[in-house]
Amino acid sequence: MPTIPTSDDDEKRALRERMLAGRARVPPDVRAAASQAIAERLESLPAWRSARTVALYAAMGAEVETADLARRAVSAGKRVVWPRVAPSGPTSGPAMEFAECAASGLVAGATRALEPPASAPIVPGREVDLIAVPGVAFDARGGRLGRGRGHYDATLALLPRSAFRVGLAFESQVVPSVPSEPHDERLDAVVTEARVLPAGDERGGGRG
Repeated sequence: MPTIPTSDDDEKRALRERMLAGRARVPPDVRAAASQAIAERLESLPAWRSARTVALYAAMGAEVETADLARRAVSAGKRVVWPRVAPSGPTSGPAMEFAECAASGLVAGATRALEPPASAPIVPGREVDLIAVPGVAFDARGGRLGRGRGHYDATLALLPRSAFRVGLAFESQVVPSVPSEPHDERLDAVVTEARVLPAGDERGGGRG
């Protein structure tokens, strides 16, 4: 018997569709400039400066680009790891694993996102000091709306609390409130081209 969608499901779906359509209308050059500003703002945070291993993502569609962040991380001597959907099997689930490789070595994965190849060595989640998270919409309380697959919520739930969780968003993606369910993981900060949210977060360094 099919599951009847809840009002939260409907609200998330409507917000997701509206935000994806709005983000897609932003000209590529504007997105590129905003992505660079976001990288600069994130780089100024204490959590980034102290991180030895950072987990980045390869942008899909009109998401905030991370190529500049990857270059900055490598230049600063940080280890860069990328999420990878675990191979299908009896113990597989929505949570992703992390693997280390150069950005140029990423390949198309099962979800069409670029990810490390199967040959890239796995890095335990406990070694990740900071993880940059994409999303469709964010709010000032660290709420995040993703694409609906649940990969990032499942992955964040397994990371140690010492890992700093930061959403990368264009200012136009910040909304008053993101619909939330018990399994939705909150972020420690959201960085846009204009500001850092939430304000006063001790680990994130507050506004910047």
